[in-house]
Parts: sequence; structure tokens; C-alpha cells
Amino acid sequence: MVKLEFSDTTKKYQVNEKKLRALVDRIAALAGVKKGTLSLSFVGEKKIREVNKKFRNINRSTNVISFPFMEYAGKEFILGDIIICPLVAEKQAAKEGNDFRQYVAFLIIHGFLHLLGFDHIKEEDRIIMERKEEEIFKKIDDFDFIREVDVYK
Repeated sequence: MVKLEFSDTTKKYQVNEKKLRALVDRIAALAGVKKGTLSLSFVGEKKIREVNKKFRNINRSTNVISFPFMEYAGKEFILGDIIICPLVAEKQAAKEGNDFRQYVAFLIIHGFLHLLGFDHIKEEDRIIMERKEEEIFKKIDDFDFIREVDVYK
């Protein structure tokens, strides 16, 4: 079981943390990870742009950034950090005609695989990573962990 440290600084979405934890556990199990600690943050466009600029020298907002750690801190195995911008994800999902919740789940899978050393820089690595993403995604059946907050309530 993966220990999830979750934070959400967005105000546009409501996250069901119990369902999110179940999703992360399912992804971890399908990826062959039995234990560890994962930090997952949902941030706004300004914050993800700052992180992207600082660590990747790319001055634009993006959908997901991962920082692998894969080391022990005392007795605890730290997988790393995944930072997702649901605002960017929502725009991308709408543009591509995809379901927003499924797309955010896909981004969690994508970020998780980056923590495990997968990448998509070389074509052969991209193919391997995409196959693994698809394999995991096909086995996910509950995407009801995030929804837009009804601002009119």
C-alpha cells in the first residue's frame, strides 16, 4: 500500500481523498509497487508555470511534472512528487474531446511511471511508456475522485 500525501491549492475542484487514495493504490499495484510514500499536489496554472520554469527552464504552464526520489528516508521509502494542474488538464481534455476525470487519472498514471524511471524522450522509450500507461489505464474503473465545484450553490 502506498502512503499518499495529498494537497490541493485549487479552488475549482472537489477531490474525494478516499477515492483518490484507492486510485493511487490501484495504480501502484498495477505498476508493481507494493509500498512507499507519494506526494501528489494539485496546483494552479501560475504555480505549475513557476515549477516548470525553475526546474525545467520552460516558461509555460503544463499538465503534470514528476520528481522521482526513489530513496529511503529513515525507514520510509519515498517514491517522489507528482504535481498536476487540473486547470490545464481540463482545457486539454476539452480540446481533445476527452473526459476530464479520466484525463486527470491518466496524468497520475503518467506521473507515477515517471517516478519509476519511465520516460518518453527516445521513441522506443515512449512506446514502452505508452503501452504501460494504456495497460494500467484499461484496468481503472472508478474515476469519480474529482469534480468541479458548483460555484452557484
